[in-house]
Amino acid sequence: MNIIFCHGVMGPDEDWNNKTYNESKGWKDWLQFTVESEHDVVMQIPRFPHAHALLMKYSEWEKIMDTQDINNDTILIGHSAGGGFILKYMAMHPELTVKQIVLVAPWIDTEDFQPFGFYKGANLDNKIISHTKCGMDLMISDDDMPHIVSSFDKITKNIPDIRVHRFSGYGHFVLPKLPEIMPIIHF
Repeated sequence: MNIIFCHGVMGPDEDWNNKTYNESKGWKDWLQFTVESEHDVVMQIPRFPHAHALLMKYSEWEKIMDTQDINNDTILIGHSAGGGFILKYMAMHPELTVKQIVLVAPWIDTEDFQPFGFYKGANLDNKIISHTKCGMDLMISDDDMPHIVSSFDKITKNIPDIRVHRFSGYGHFVLPKLPEIMPIIHF
């Protein structure tokens, strides 16, 4: 079994040049340590290029993802834009079957903000769940940003069989640890 974690991107209010957002710190690092030390599971965190909402291109991220060992014993976990990327990637690769998909505050650009159409062309529907052995889970907080809430609404409308886990006061899940994810993961 392995886990592949797809990170999110910097938003328009963050400074790419001065690196005001340090994506190497946070709960994904805690999660990697925890699953590797407590469950003896390898967690890979591929680094996707142009990790800024205005610069990201699906074809570049897809090339990186294509190099990963994805099989029916793989768990895909995505935060924010990384969660939306997993949805499109699985929709565009129906030949793949994974163990589980876990989305944390996923973003799919319902407002057409991203200039390169990163999320366009994917049919987001319940068929994605049929390409998992243990289903799909989505974590959402009641105080997340409006574009995440609209993404949540569209995802849950198009994928009604997704298991939703609601939290209060977690914002966009920019936290040092996220122990609440552990019972959701199907080890």
